Amino acid sequence: MKRFLFIIIALITASTSLMAQKGEKTVGLLAGYTTESHAAVAGLFFQYRCNSLLRLAPDCQFVIKNNNRSAFIFNGNAQFLIKTSERTNIYPLAGITYHNWKTYNTGIGNQNRFGANVGAGFEVMATATLKLSVEAKYSLIKDFSSGNFFASIGYLF
Repeated sequence: MKRFLFIIIALITASTSLMAQKGEKTVGLLAGYTTESHAAVAGLFFQYRCNSLLRLAPDCQFVIKNNNRSAFIFNGNAQFLIKTSERTNIYPLAGITYHNWKTYNTGIGNQNRFGANVGAGFEVMATATLKLSVEAKYSLIKDFSSGNFFASIGYLF
């Protein structure tokens, strides 16, 4: 895990010398599905573009109660942008995650875990300030590893 974090920090540091489009920000809503509890997910995200290739993308999510479990999830991902056309990008992503799972009616209570994310996404600029995205990522976490699938809408400023 330490090696993974070192690689992410090294990539972020190395790529900050490219300053095209630096400072671009996006806020938005996301909705999706997690395979951990086969439940719906809703959340908020923020993106900060460091340069033409790198974007930092923290988000927070709420996993809606299903199978006697719900969760709060916090992610800190780095997205590596690949321009596919004037209005679209694809991006691999990697980052860290924190999960707080609550189990009901079993006596287990809350379980907190840190882990890592890997995945990819596709985004399209619908207008000059409106972005639509789809994303899939895998969260590798002790006892709670899962596939996560999202659609999102964001306001670019």
